[in-house]
Amino acid sequence: MPRSPAIQFVSAGLSQPKKRDHVLARRQLYLNYGALTLASQLNLNGHGVHLRHGEHEDPDTFAERLFADGRLPSAWPLMVSMPSFYALSWTQAFCRAVKRRDPKANIVIGGRWVTGPDPAWLHGLIPDADVVVPGFGEPRIWGILGLPSPQGTGDGEAPPAFGLHHRLVDGFERFQPSIETSRGCGMGCAFCEERGIPLSRLRDPLRLAELLAETVAEYGNGEIHPYFQSSFFLPNPRWATELQRTIRDRDLAVPWRCETRVDGLKPETVAALAASGLKVIDLGLETASPTQVRAMRKARDPERYLRAASQLLEACAANGVWVKVNVLLYAGETAETLAESQAWLDQHAHAIKGVSVGPVVAFGPPGLAGPFLRDLAAHGARPVDEGSAASTGVTQLHLSPRIDQAEAERLSLELSRRYMDADAYFDLKSFSYYPRGYTRGDFDRDVADCDAERLPFRVAPYSGATPCQPA
Repeated sequence: MPRSPAIQFVSAGLSQPKKRDHVLARRQLYLNYGALTLASQLNLNGHGVHLRHGEHEDPDTFAERLFADGRLPSAWPLMVSMPSFYALSWTQAFCRAVKRRDPKANIVIGGRWVTGPDPAWLHGLIPDADVVVPGFGEPRIWGILGLPSPQGTGDGEAPPAFGLHHRLVDGFERFQPSIETSRGCGMGCAFCEERGIPLSRLRDPLRLAELLAETVAEYGNGEIHPYFQSSFFLPNPRWATELQRTIRDRDLAVPWRCETRVDGLKPETVAALAASGLKVIDLGLETASPTQVRAMRKARDPERYLRAASQLLEACAANGVWVKVNVLLYAGETAETLAESQAWLDQHAHAIKGVSVGPVVAFGPPGLAGPFLRDLAAHGARPVDEGSAASTGVTQLHLSPRIDQAEAERLSLELSRRYMDADAYFDLKSFSYYPRGYTRGDFDRDVADCDAERLPFRVAPYSGATPCQPA
């Protein structure tokens, strides 16, 4: 069988969804913009490249399709990107399937959050991989492929100068696009992988507008909802005003989404951002309990933190920006701390489009997860499975003596349903994560096929139940 001259990237799929396994969760698409950055970099330098996402497809079937389509075998190493530890079992099966068909395949595993902590550990779990590459891929990809590194190759600490070439993605029309705006965070939250990584500067507003225009053209001027990728989107008023002016001058009426902290984005910047197209903010509140704010190391002054959150929510509501609030049930959680968060959310429900609630999880092999697990234990949490860090890189937790894993899941679903109905859930998911073209009719049919007790939104009218009381 002849070997393809193109470089094949694969974004590892999931054997089952991260949180809850139902048909709606399996509809979601996550563009692997890290892998696409590398593919775009190679394509800009004259190399043929493809990127295919594993999604929730069976890994053996997925591998067979790559061979049937002529993408494999390849004259180049097969580049497999693991976006999370949840992708481990899928990646193991996929690599085995590739090696069965092509024993000479050279499989390279990347994905900085998964490969960086302990490459030897990961290699031991994926023996069919030939190389495990830690850290950022941009400065390393050339050596991996045996190519000379072009001038201007970045170190990975900030977004590259070029934008993403979405057409390199198989079926790119199904995905909402991404535009990377900054990297890092450095705010020190106990649970965050980027707590010690400094925040890079935001892209220049003019360059961001240019990339937005290029992305619109890539999609043939069809409706798109780009995600401005940044773990901590932190524009100041001057930057926001310049972006508003630049987008207005270019007539770029494109709604977009971003993620930020509640105490980062200032209320006075929201109006300019909304005028620039900002429609959805994923807001990392995590908790409204002062005790848990301190336990998470979200802020030194919980009252100031929550006051900033209130002001930002009001500014978003005044400017028509949807807010999806992230809530994290943390180690040491009690009925009292949950009641504090619920009372705060009740007070601000008018400004909240939806919520995403889930219990804390420890990621990584023992060397990485160990210190975090000890910190969680000091607050009363304990692992569900002591060996899961070594075997999977994902450690589920009993949050406290009163709230075990099952109870934490029940509380998460109940709290989410308190603030989010089917309309809000569909609006938020279809904006960024459901396939473009996935309609409300499609959604309603899928909801009918789901167990309503496993869904994080209200299908029936809200009953007024109080979720913060452990069963």
